[in-house]
Amino acid sequence: MAKHTKSARGLVENAFTMLPLGSIRPEGWLHTQLRIQADGLTGHLDEFWPDIADSAWIGGKGEGWERGPYWLDGLVPLAFLLDDERLKQKAQHWITYILGHQQEDGWLGPLQDVNYGYPNDPWPIFVLLKAMTQYQEATGDQQVITAMERCVQKLRALPAQKPLTSWAMLRSTELALSIYWPHCVNAVWSTNSAM
Repeated sequence: MAKHTKSARGLVENAFTMLPLGSIRPEGWLHTQLRIQADGLTGHLDEFWPDIADSAWIGGKGEGWERGPYWLDGLVPLAFLLDDERLKQKAQHWITYILGHQQEDGWLGPLQDVNYGYPNDPWPIFVLLKAMTQYQEATGDQQVITAMERCVQKLRALPAQKPLTSWAMLRSTELALSIYWPHCVNAVWSTNSAM
């Protein structure tokens, strides 16, 4: 039986080293499939679908709930796995806008209207944070970690104001990955900087 030790933060140390996005490149069949996706719907959705092209996530009047984050969560890894400059620019545009418009209380993205239940619906944030972790891994952008930490503090306060409902309640475990991720990244950076 393997012995697990705890880090200074009280977390069990990982048995495996996390590889940042882009450190392994697809080849063969997988590369072909990703290229089809990049040249098809994922790579061009923001050029014609109003919910993405004019998304409230980037200051537009389109949908501002989950569609933008879902697209971004697919676009970011696709862009960096293929090392596709056009797609990386699209991802950077979205991430830069979202980071540049973080609210004073740490909230990322637009507030929701009554159709979605409550203004600070955390469900789309769970999806956004997954995309942001991948973007940070690929680019090293420190602003992402700072923004995520502020946003998680806001998320932490939400259940006391209004219990989670709907997708936020049913799929809240997805947030755990984004909460745990900075600890892994910081541990890796601390180890690398000590070398």
